Amino acid sequence: MSVLYHGGVPDLKPGDTIEPGHSRDNYDDCPICRARREKGASAIEGTGHPEQVYCTRYRDYAAFYASMYGKGDVYQVRPVDDLIESDEDFEGCYRCDRLVVVRAVERHVTLTPKRRRKVIRFMQRLEGGICLNPLPRNATPEMIERWAAREYADMRHIMREAERSIK
Repeated sequence: MSVLYHGGVPDLKPGDTIEPGHSRDNYDDCPICRARREKGASAIEGTGHPEQVYCTRYRDYAAFYASMYGKGDVYQVRPVDDLIESDEDFEGCYRCDRLVVVRAVERHVTLTPKRRRKVIRFMQRLEGGICLNPLPRNATPEMIERWAAREYADMRHIMREAERSIK
């Protein structure tokens, strides 16, 4: 088995155990976070296996999740028990009951726009082109403005859906 990574809760040390139950609903003013707290696995973008933890062979993909935690960390991990291939992600992503931290490889992750594009393009390749529409490389100011307007509109739509799902 190759090296495995997990992105999430910050400040773990080698030997610490990563168990199910840590969430990405860390922001009080976020409707998506509130929906996750109230609805659990059935919430928008909820995990299908809340009783398990996830890991991946791809460090940047783990960094993507660490950044969504809110300045989380990326760890090299090893499974405590058997790995199950994730049915929610692409090849190279797994789930199991518990992980043990081998070492921290990246602390307090925030993704730059360039790295976020890299992760999204990587995910698009693995998913056959189905993924988020990233900001293009070498974008002009007009392209950035249009992209930001689309992102804002998409986020407003997602927030409205999250609000509706908790009512």
